[in-house]
Amino acid sequence: MISITSAEVGMKINEWHRHIQKFNVTDAEMLKAEIERDIEVMEEDQDLLIYYQLMAFRHKIMLEYTLPSDENRMELSEYLKKIEGYKKKLDNMRAYYYNFFRGMYEFRNGKYTKAITYYKKAERKIPAISDKIEKAEFYFKLSEVYYHMKMTHISMHYAELSYNIYKKHELYLIRRIQCHFVIAGNYDDLENHEKALPHLQEALQGAELLKSKNTHIYATAFFNLGNCYHKMDSLNKAARYIEQALIQYRKINSDVLPQAYHDLALIYFKQGKKELALDCFHKGIRSAAAFKDELFMNLFEALDVLYLRNGDTPKLLNIFSRLENGKGYPYLEEMALLGGNLFDYNGKIEDSIICFKKMVYAQKQISKGECMYEI
Repeated sequence: MISITSAEVGMKINEWHRHIQKFNVTDAEMLKAEIERDIEVMEEDQDLLIYYQLMAFRHKIMLEYTLPSDENRMELSEYLKKIEGYKKKLDNMRAYYYNFFRGMYEFRNGKYTKAITYYKKAERKIPAISDKIEKAEFYFKLSEVYYHMKMTHISMHYAELSYNIYKKHELYLIRRIQCHFVIAGNYDDLENHEKALPHLQEALQGAELLKSKNTHIYATAFFNLGNCYHKMDSLNKAARYIEQALIQYRKINSDVLPQAYHDLALIYFKQGKKELALDCFHKGIRSAAAFKDELFMNLFEALDVLYLRNGDTPKLLNIFSRLENGKGYPYLEEMALLGGNLFDYNGKIEDSIICFKKMVYAQKQISKGECMYEI
């Protein structure tokens, strides 16, 4: 049997890593299979095996981004268990990768505070990373999690650092598009929608080039534009863009379907287009059930209470209580604001005040996420 050195395999893992960074799924899959065959005949090297486990975990996260499925999500936890036992042996670079990948895992599970904790540990090891693209990837991940935590200015800082690296490298169009998404999302949170729109329009132009290869990012470009116009109360434009997003999401049976149906139903309800709203509402409920998406099952139930049952306050408060978690607080904030405005419009002042108080409570809980200093 022909033996192969761990150094040779290490070089192949580095190449595998480059394919993962570029989302070259086919090449990454082929090289992964080749590396696994090499490891079977490779000289014993525990450090190399650690590096392989870390890259296999990174590979799984890439697949979850490009080919979302329950199977991929379940396998991620198994890779984490394998990596966990080797953690004490990691040097600076591997310690960086461990914490970086662990942060990515926690983020995908909606545990944003935990994700930031691991990312901050990884950030201490950044000087050990010489690859500018890897730094850009790290900055993007930080911008993403801080965006979800509503830490707008911190998110914007890291998004800018990431984008300034990626824009110098022609091959990283997907990440440039995603940086535009994050920057625009932060401008939306700052109520500066006019500054968000150019980023979203540039993202859509880039996504047009990828529509045959990456339907998900093409759909998301439409969806994000629709959300921006929704926040601007340009409901007709918002509906048109989200309708386009739904066409694309349906092609790939995306797990974003419940959210897209929910947002379009809400727009139609606001416009008084009850028949269209109900169509999206029922399709969205079926979609959320199919994906076992408890968050959007709760949000559809809230739409039901607010628009179809004339505001059952005790039931609405019960739904709000189910949103009281790290992933749910931003949605609780938005839904409580919606409820407060609807109750105020209908003259239910006491119910309106209850909702606005709940909105303020959600904002405070989101702000608490900023208190993660280690002294």
